[in-house]
Amino acid sequence: MFDKSKNIYALICNNQVASRFTKVFSVDILVKGSTFLLLPVYLHLMTQNEVGVFNYLYAFVQTISVLLSFGLYTAQSKLYHDYTENKRKELLFSINFIFISFLIVVLVPIYIFGLDFKAINFLFDHPIPYHLYRFPLLLAFISSAGSFMLFNFLLTSENIKRVQMYNLFRLFLSNGVVIAILYFSKGDKVFTRLCSYYLCETLLWLLFSISYVKEFKFAFSSKLIKVILSYSLPIFLLAILATVQGFSDKFFIQQKTDMSVMAVYTLGVTIASVCSLIIMSFQNIWLPIFLKEKNVEANFKRTQKMIKIIVVIFFIIALLMIASVKIALIFNIIPVIYEKVIVILPFLFLSQILLAVNAMFGNYFLYFGKMKLGSITGGCVYIISFVLNFWLIPRYGVNGAIIALLLGNIILLITVYAVVKRLYRKNKNLKHEPVDHTIVVPE
Repeated sequence: MFDKSKNIYALICNNQVASRFTKVFSVDILVKGSTFLLLPVYLHLMTQNEVGVFNYLYAFVQTISVLLSFGLYTAQSKLYHDYTENKRKELLFSINFIFISFLIVVLVPIYIFGLDFKAINFLFDHPIPYHLYRFPLLLAFISSAGSFMLFNFLLTSENIKRVQMYNLFRLFLSNGVVIAILYFSKGDKVFTRLCSYYLCETLLWLLFSISYVKEFKFAFSSKLIKVILSYSLPIFLLAILATVQGFSDKFFIQQKTDMSVMAVYTLGVTIASVCSLIIMSFQNIWLPIFLKEKNVEANFKRTQKMIKIIVVIFFIIALLMIASVKIALIFNIIPVIYEKVIVILPFLFLSQILLAVNAMFGNYFLYFGKMKLGSITGGCVYIISFVLNFWLIPRYGVNGAIIALLLGNIILLITVYAVVKRLYRKNKNLKHEPVDHTIVVPE
């Protein structure tokens, strides 16, 4: 047994892909897994209403931060290896010049003219002290978007050690500070958690960005900016539709119910999203291998085989997580007021499994160079999903959200598979010229 373990360890160390997967995936899952491990702590330190408000705001920040990257992560991932060192430095500066410019153009007018107050009044059917949350949320938008671009660069440049360091600091510093402050805090704990968490995140983002900025060559090229925008704008437009659709379930739930129900729903979504976190980490390793394969038919068979493995693993994870939550409820590790989460978890996990399969097949839009087709396909289905949320949630509450989520993901998977299958049949006898890039998936 010891010899077999030793051989497996040696194989991982000697295989570049396996070694990289182990290093990135293990730390990434550790950091993201802390979300689940620390859930009972936060659930005991905050009231159910506070948990509902914070989770709603946090989901909003995470959704908008991807949008505020303006699709530039695609250009950074795709173009980084196309240029020599000098031109690459110019590329990174140009990407971040566009990023900062767009942030200023979008956020400054919103906060100067108080449009954020109107947005919050629209998003929240129940009154919240937004004047307290205004600055922490602005900091959250900026630091989350900036952190997303930084993390994308670290993975794209294959700086694995720095990826590990960044993730570990975020795990221990951010969560440690937040829990300590929440424990001794007696005021508005939504405000306390927002401030402490995003101050830590901003500090770490700025510190780790020093090495990022050192890679810049401060030279302006209008030609290069046009190339960058040609990659990023289609993704940005799709991200707008994805943002509206992805946040609509929470928006309609808080309008139909109250924040205690929102707390239960977002708790379920958070637990089930372990599958999304795993597939996103896996994609960062899988895509370079997938895109380099010239044999279209062999690649499709390998993808199907990998999907079967992922589905089996995710079903096992779902069963283990549901059982763990049930035990946690019995022993009051998770407060009993969240017991209804156990009813919706199986459906949320099923939805996550469908999304994972869809992500694997969706890679073929990039493989065949059909990103516009992928954007149109995804955009149409996102619109259908939004309509389902709009129609079902006001009538059936959380049950409507579950039905809409499952139907939307089933429609998306059927549509994507049908389009990809057609592309495969059309191209399986052709020699594919692979795209040799690391494409970092949004978190």
